[in-house]
This record gives sequence, C-alpha cells and structure tokens, in this order.
Amino acid sequence: MTAPPATEERRWLLELLDSADSPDDLQAIEDLLEAEERRQHSTRWECRTLAEVAEFFGLAVQTVKQWRTESPPMPGVEGRYPLQQIVAWRLAKLQSNSTSDAKKLAEVEAIRLVNERRTMENAHKRGLLIEREEIERDMSLLWSRLSARLQGIGERIAALVPAEMKATTKQRVEQEVRVIQKEFTDGLEELVSE
Repeated sequence: MTAPPATEERRWLLELLDSADSPDDLQAIEDLLEAEERRQHSTRWECRTLAEVAEFFGLAVQTVKQWRTESPPMPGVEGRYPLQQIVAWRLAKLQSNSTSDAKKLAEVEAIRLVNERRTMENAHKRGLLIEREEIERDMSLLWSRLSARLQGIGERIAALVPAEMKATTKQRVEQEVRVIQKEFTDGLEELVSE
C-alpha cells in the first residue's frame, strides 16, 4: 500500500486505525499519527522563502540572505526555513555579539591603560615626570629654608625704622609672616593629600 498525498495522510491514517487487527498494528498506526502531528506542527512555523523569513522578522530580504552566509549560517534549506530554529539561532548570535562587545571594550580599556603607563614611563625616562616623593622632599627642604629666612625678617625690618616704631613694626611683620607660613603650610598639605 502506498501512502496518499500529505494533505490526505491524516484521514488515511485515521481510516487505517479503524482497521487495525492487533495491538501491534494499533501502536504502529498511533506512532504514525503522532509523527504526522509533529510534522504538521513543525511545518506550521516554517517559511518557504527567504522573503517570508524577512517578513517575519521585519527585515529586508538582503539581510536574511546575509544571515545564510554567516558562521554558523541561519538554519534551514531551500524551501524549508524553520522559524523556531531561526529565532533560537538569532538569539544565540545576539548574545554572543553582546559578550564579544563586552570583551572588545575590556580589551580596548586594557590597551588604553598599557599605553597610558608606557607614555608615563617614557615621560619619566625623558625627565618630564618627577616622582611624588621627590617633589614632597624638595618642597619640604624649600619650606624649611624659606621658614628659616622668614624667622628673622621682623628683626631685620625693625632695624630699618625709627626707634619708636621698632616694636610695633617687628610685631606686625612677624604677624604677617605667620599668616604667610600658615597659608603656605595649608597649601602644601592640600597638595600632599591629593
């Protein structure tokens, strides 16, 4: 017996079911019916052309043609494009793209950091950069020299003015020196804490 065309196959299987003589015949026909249902279910979500696939996704046909050349290519063969598999394939591609985009961004950041470090190393080798500890040591040395020079300034200026103004002048100069020292010390502390 040859099977009838696919459109009448289900009706033919149901008629065959009525004529089953044994439990084995019955099971075989039920298996055939189940397989036919699975086939019909799977073809319900199948497209026959790339244009139908493109319409389903709302894209241009050229885009879907490009999908056929990707690695791995879009599932399906000429005349049979299973939408369920194509959707799963596309989701997997999109997820791998977002993962690779994150990896690319991380690689770009790593390259940027390496270049920045190399730029700083080269600038340091050429003498364009100075170590922070060097600057702090030099600033401390300069400050102690400046502070020592400022200590005697009140006395030296008082010697230049008339005797009746010496005490007041010395006091005012020393007061100004303390203000300058405080501002300088505060400024240094801000620089060091940064």
